[in-house]
Formats: sequence, C-alpha cells, structure tokens
Amino acid sequence: MKAVNILFVVLLLSSVSPEIAAAQPLDRQFDAGVFFTHVFLEEIGSTDHGVGSSTAGLGGRIVWHPVRLLDIEGELAVHPDAGVRGHRIQGFVGAKSGVRFNRAGIFAKVRPGFLYFSKDPFGVAEQGSTFLDTRWADSFEPALDVGLVGEYYGSNGLLIRLDVADTIVSYEERTVVASQREPRRQVAGFTTHNRQWSLGIGMRF
Repeated sequence: MKAVNILFVVLLLSSVSPEIAAAQPLDRQFDAGVFFTHVFLEEIGSTDHGVGSSTAGLGGRIVWHPVRLLDIEGELAVHPDAGVRGHRIQGFVGAKSGVRFNRAGIFAKVRPGFLYFSKDPFGVAEQGSTFLDTRWADSFEPALDVGLVGEYYGSNGLLIRLDVADTIVSYEERTVVASQREPRRQVAGFTTHNRQWSLGIGMRF
C-alpha cells in the first residue's frame, strides 16, 4: 500500500509540473542496459534471521519513451541460485512515470510479470514422483513489481539507474513435499511481499 501511495504522489507531481520534466529533453527515444539485482524471498528457505532467503542475479532492460512523462519498459533477469534449489528467471513489462531534471530523474513504476523456478521452491514434486524417488517440479508464478526508480544522466547518453521495489508474488495452491521423511501436504494459495533492489548502467539511443 505504501508503494502505491508513492506512485500516486509521483504521478500527481508529474501532471502539475510539466516544466520540471522539460528540463531534460527526450531527444533519444530508447535506452538499454544491464543490471545487478538482489531480492529477499519471503517464505522460501531459512536464514539465521528467520524464514526466507536471499538471491542475486544479472539481467538486461530496454526502455521506450513514447511521451515525456511516461516510459514503457521490459526486463529479464536470471538468478543462478534461487535461494533453495535450482535457478530462477524473472521478467517484467510495465510503465514508469515521474519527473526529470537536468542530470537526474525520479519515478514510480508498476510492472506485471512472472517468476520462474527451475525447481519449485516449496518442494512440489513432479507427477509420478514417489516417496523414495522425489523429482521436483518447476514453478511459474505471476508477480507484480511496484517501487521507485532513481536515474542519473551522464554525458553522451550514459545513465545509471537504481531501483527499490516490492516484488509481489502470488503462489497458487500446491501439494508440498517438505522431505522424504514427511508426508505430502496441501498448501493453500498465498501472496508474499519481497524486498528487491537493482543497480544498472545503460545508454540512450
């Protein structure tokens, strides 16, 4: 809810202060870059501080600037270690809106997307898996990325970008196998809020 409130504030500021955005002309319609990202996955695995696990990854992003106050963007990132087992892929496509100054900009973003786990993080077994031969299923989950973006504009189209976000993941109902020593159990669908940040570099063209 807090991230959504921030989004409304930024959108309002953009609408009432177009002259601020005009300080940074959009003579280039696209930018593309790479980024490093880190997320704390709630309810997956455990750490010394409680339930959850951290995972890091690398990704790429492309952004289109159709109008001055609105950007459309898509990104894809791969996490080689998804916190418990296997790798994770995340993808988002959505919009960001805000204000640009001469050398910097601040935006709010809302981007629907997905998380793909090569091995289900909650121990879901493949169909036909047995008690003595457990084979983990993969997992594809809908997600929503909501947060803030800060950008710094250098010379010759160079930009540096920092994202701070809440990655909201909706897990569907599933049959969970915690271990070979425990019986399978049915887990109802649930939603998690996962703290994520990323730091990237890109070029406008």
